[in-house]
Amino acid sequence: MKKTERPYNPEEIKELKSRKNSLWQHFENFGMKWIGITFVLLAPLLIYDKFVGKVSSDKQLLILIPLQIFSIGIVIYWMNRNGQIGWNKKIENEIKNGKAQVLKIETDKVYKRKETYDLGSGFYIKISKNETLFLQGQYFDELQYSRKFPNTDFEIVRTKLHFNELIDIKSFGKYLKPEKKLKAFTKEQFEQNEVHYDGDLLNIPIEQIE
Repeated sequence: MKKTERPYNPEEIKELKSRKNSLWQHFENFGMKWIGITFVLLAPLLIYDKFVGKVSSDKQLLILIPLQIFSIGIVIYWMNRNGQIGWNKKIENEIKNGKAQVLKIETDKVYKRKETYDLGSGFYIKISKNETLFLQGQYFDELQYSRKFPNTDFEIVRTKLHFNELIDIKSFGKYLKPEKKLKAFTKEQFEQNEVHYDGDLLNIPIEQIE
């Protein structure tokens, strides 16, 4: 396995730009969250008005105005915490100041782990006698259907500066059928953090993985 860094090429820059959110996507994302939170916050008032006693229009207005301000504040906090508000700026900064992180891999043995929680199938790639790389994602499933992955010789291109975003997977060798299929991680294993995540480099032989 060989890891290198280089500037983004034109195709990769185009791919990154395509992942920016449009103004409409921002509006739609904000609007859906705002409607949902507003409904939840209004529910007690609506229940009281229907089953206990009528609430006057003046009181409803006094309640509704601060409730809407509070609702908007929650949405902004939520989107900021999830990185949605500054997403486009992160991509622009990545293009301007970041580099492509290229992982070149050659292998002769692969195990597959069944999908858990819509995370995509997992693949254990033999790197050396005592090293195994774990890769996981729905994009790997798509490549497997076309028999481009797993592969004896391939490279993965990711962003480095901000979010470790997958940009491209290129296959140069032959399709490599997984020698063993492992069970999906259980709920208990996730709760106890006894699972592997995409990109984990494990210091154990692939034959010892169960």
